[in-house]
Amino acid sequence: MSFEDREIIKKCGLDAYFFLRYLQTLLIIFIPIALVVIPILIPLNYIGGLGRDVVNGTIDGGATDETVTISVPTGLDTLAWGNVAPNKQDRRWAHLILALLVILWVCGVFFAELKVYIKIRQDYLTSAEHRLRASANTVLVSSIPDKWLSETALRGLFDVFPGGIRNVWITRDFTALLEKIHERARIHKQLEEAESELIRKAKRRQMKQAREGTLIQRMKAQNRADRAQRAKEEDEAAQRRAEGEGGLSAHTPHLPHGIQEAVAEAEGDKFDPKINHGRPESPFGKISRGIGKGVGKGVAVVAGAGMGLVEGATAAIRRGIDEELERKAGFGFVKTDDPRRPASPITPDSGSVHGGDTDDDYRPKVSFASEAPLKYSSSPSGSSQEAQDDSKAKNRQSARQSYLRHYGNTTRRATNLDEMIVTKKTRWWEFWKPPTGSYASPIPQGYEERGQDWKDDHKSFWDILRNSVPLLRDPGPAVEYPPAYTRDYTTQPEEDAEWRKWLKPEERPRHRVPRWPGLPWWLPLIFPPIGKKVDTIYWCRQELARLNLEIEEDQRHPERYPVMNSAFIQFNHQVAAHMACQSVTHHIPKQMAPRMVEISPDDVIWDNMAITWWNEWARRAVVFLLVTAMVVLWAFPVAWTASLSQIDALIRKYDWLSFLVENETLHNAVKAIAGVLPALVLSLILALVPIVLGYLATWQGAKTGASKSETVQVYYFSFLFVQVFLVVSIASGTFQTIAHLTSNLQDTPQVLAENLPKAANYFFAYMILQALSTSSGTLLQIGTLFIWYIWARIVDNTARAKWTRNTQLPTVTWGSFFPVYTNFACIALIYSIVAPLISLFAIITFSLLWVAHRYNMLYVTRFKTDTGGILYPRAINQTFTGLYVMELCMIGLFFLAQDETGVNVCVPHAIIMIIAFFLTALYQYVLNSSFGPLLRYLPITFEDEAVLRDEAFRRAQARRLGLITEDDEATGLTNPAGDHSADDIELEKLGDKTNDTHGKGHRRTASTFDRFRHQAGTWAARSGKQVMRAATFGGRAEDALRQAAQYRRERRQKDLEAQRAMGEALFGGYCDGVEDLTPHERDALVRKAFQHSAMRARRPVVWIPRDDIGVSDDEIRRTKEFSEYISITNEGTALDSRARVLYGRNPPDFSEVDLINL
Repeated sequence: MSFEDREIIKKCGLDAYFFLRYLQTLLIIFIPIALVVIPILIPLNYIGGLGRDVVNGTIDGGATDETVTISVPTGLDTLAWGNVAPNKQDRRWAHLILALLVILWVCGVFFAELKVYIKIRQDYLTSAEHRLRASANTVLVSSIPDKWLSETALRGLFDVFPGGIRNVWITRDFTALLEKIHERARIHKQLEEAESELIRKAKRRQMKQAREGTLIQRMKAQNRADRAQRAKEEDEAAQRRAEGEGGLSAHTPHLPHGIQEAVAEAEGDKFDPKINHGRPESPFGKISRGIGKGVGKGVAVVAGAGMGLVEGATAAIRRGIDEELERKAGFGFVKTDDPRRPASPITPDSGSVHGGDTDDDYRPKVSFASEAPLKYSSSPSGSSQEAQDDSKAKNRQSARQSYLRHYGNTTRRATNLDEMIVTKKTRWWEFWKPPTGSYASPIPQGYEERGQDWKDDHKSFWDILRNSVPLLRDPGPAVEYPPAYTRDYTTQPEEDAEWRKWLKPEERPRHRVPRWPGLPWWLPLIFPPIGKKVDTIYWCRQELARLNLEIEEDQRHPERYPVMNSAFIQFNHQVAAHMACQSVTHHIPKQMAPRMVEISPDDVIWDNMAITWWNEWARRAVVFLLVTAMVVLWAFPVAWTASLSQIDALIRKYDWLSFLVENETLHNAVKAIAGVLPALVLSLILALVPIVLGYLATWQGAKTGASKSETVQVYYFSFLFVQVFLVVSIASGTFQTIAHLTSNLQDTPQVLAENLPKAANYFFAYMILQALSTSSGTLLQIGTLFIWYIWARIVDNTARAKWTRNTQLPTVTWGSFFPVYTNFACIALIYSIVAPLISLFAIITFSLLWVAHRYNMLYVTRFKTDTGGILYPRAINQTFTGLYVMELCMIGLFFLAQDETGVNVCVPHAIIMIIAFFLTALYQYVLNSSFGPLLRYLPITFEDEAVLRDEAFRRAQARRLGLITEDDEATGLTNPAGDHSADDIELEKLGDKTNDTHGKGHRRTASTFDRFRHQAGTWAARSGKQVMRAATFGGRAEDALRQAAQYRRERRQKDLEAQRAMGEALFGGYCDGVEDLTPHERDALVRKAFQHSAMRARRPVVWIPRDDIGVSDDEIRRTKEFSEYISITNEGTALDSRARVLYGRNPPDFSEVDLINL
């Protein structure tokens, strides 16, 4: 558990770190509160209080009737606000002073936390490791006007930022294709399950017949021990068969299993396996052979992704490492004379940037603007590697033309300057038009010549509304697809199949499908009469073959799908991406907005990319109404849980419950259960809410997982605060109270003051129960054990299901994780003065939760994507809600406080608290307005040092890979200054202009950014050219490659041993191979990663178990004859002695490259 903060961030990410820091912050808040408030307020509340008089039997006035006794506080209430006697109201000054101190302390802690949050996040985002990722410099731009929806226009518009643009991906509306892909995934899973069930049934029937045998065989039957030994031997033999060679395959596609294969696929080249000779065996296969023997062994599958860098180094040297290492943040470091331009325009005969005409010398890179075939025209088209029909030479020529294009003036040509003025006369009544003589709105070059064939024709409002409804949506022009299969099972059934030797036709898997097209597939499950029974295997084969054919055909013709008004733009510099998000981009409101930075390819919700801005706003309104309805309607069961704690009142109200008090033992047991049951039932009811809110947030139109988490965090906190706190506190009359507050808003403090103190004991039990149950459940992993040992054995009947179960570690949905503990913090703050004892319960709760979650996040949970900690500031702002409610409650309590004569003596206290309430709101506003821009975006002051850290990281990486030696580095750094032709650098110049504070004042001829950029690029260029000189003249390239290969072999072996030592690779699923990729490899993978997921979807392979009776092989042969569009195999699988499925390798359609988090 002794991990430093930086180690936790590197291992778990910013989200996990800031969650743990939030729990730590709450401890920092409540420990001083407990040390100061409890020793002061508890004696003041208890000594001479009402509850003490009841105990001593000296009730004022000698009243001993039951009405007085019931109103006197008892139990822990004697330590709270309500126990202060009317004749001791002067003690309320202590409550006021301590409340103000609590407010000041919490505000001060939150200020410090936001300040530290900004520092930690900036350090993380500007680290060399993070800047390697595509998310560091990629921006998602939405609501792009049609006239700017082209690569040329976007490049010209955003080239004002430093470094220019690397790639542009203009999205298309692949909704219809995505629906087919989702349907294919469901049918593929169903076919695997049905085929596995058929094979296992046949095997069990064969085993049953073998056990029965003849009378003599039954008499010679072995005893139980012998049968167990025989079953063990059969299981071991089955496992060896699964891990060994053998089996049949049909139409299985080739998948890239190494970096160079993936790069070749991304660039449209054919991978040459000869380059791979001498490459050490990937540990992936070694580790995966142990999968299936236990949960710890299974997770090792994901180790070793991103291997194959020996080939990357070979390719890098072949292209020129000076060009490769020169790139900025792993995606290109473009030399420019103008800091605003990606490159100066050159002539065709001027040569390349480095003096050699290589493939990658043309900047910016060939853009993948959309998934259409690559065309560098004004129309918004791009390239998909699956659909790219042009030759590589043509692509290079297009890249050269793209590079030659000057992006300086993109709005109008010099010959069209007359069109810059509005010459049409504006009538006096045309108030919506600009006056005559105004400047015309800017338009990009080529917009007039660009046809509208790429964009849908103008549609009426009814057409738009109809297309938004799934059942009424216009499917578009019909596409003729060729036949997908060669046989119709309804007229040509299988007669001589192997399964007929063991099973009857009615024993085959069957299911119901809708009788009429257009109905959802799940409807017959609910209402069987509208469905018809079909043979599952035959039906799934036909549908899977049809969908595979249609999807692959559609992927080859992406131009069938309309262009959407959004695009991913990848900049060469990280600072440029953050500047683009903060600037005002378009001259019309709500155009080219919102813009989101830090977009990870794995975090994009591609299903929502086609949602328009007005559709998203409409969905947001619907979701808001639904969440509001949930908050109101959920009050019934939540209020019912609160009434369970009042068991005595329920017994008096309902006569049929009187038997609970007749027996004293039973009565005591019921009261004990009543103290725990309400919180337990409430937890069970609330478990469904995050699931519902997650679906609503996705349907609302969140385009990334991070924005979805933010939406869920807002809704879930609002739900929890209302249901868990307000409803429970005023459970005696929820709707009456809401109606009263709506009509009399000024009575809110009084209503809170009358109801909140009564529920303090409930929250004592709720918080401590949550702390004990959550922390113990987190450490024991009861749910995981139940799923692993019970549920998985029931539902996981295929090799893929078992492989998935073994290799998937638990994950965290931060949107529903944060609000639970934010709500705890608000409850503890609200009662910190009214019931001071809650501070002790808060300390116990947050301490236990911190220990349990810290262990879980370090050793159990896997974090694949990270929001960058953006939920932490929102959690702090939501915690302010606790301060506001505490202040409102204190205001109402002060107004209700009366002395023994019935006079309100605490009006000054209430006025001071009202002032504190408004000052707190003002403080939060100023805090957010001051820190707001820094909570998401990076300032430009960090870019200079980040460039130097990038260069230091590259040089360290090159030394690790053996691409440069210490002698090379020392020689390069000590070369004489001034020889720029040899790409040398004079280090003393780093400080020349920093000391120039006289004469020229603050005038600078070149920015610090340009100076450091040139120096860092020169270092990288010199390092690369040293390697090139060695490869050309000295013959040292082979030595460098051997050193790189040796380094990788040692690192793989070291990683493998470390993973096995930690519970057989418990954290093998955490892939950070992006740091070991060359810039060329990262660039190629990133260009592929941001293409739409519908264009990157591969054909799935049906993975069925292999048996020894021939049913599995016969199914593969018949599937192969049925259609060439179905991929099926039984390699790497087997059946054990009890006809259970085993596997010994990864699924056939699994690629290690997919594990790299770009």
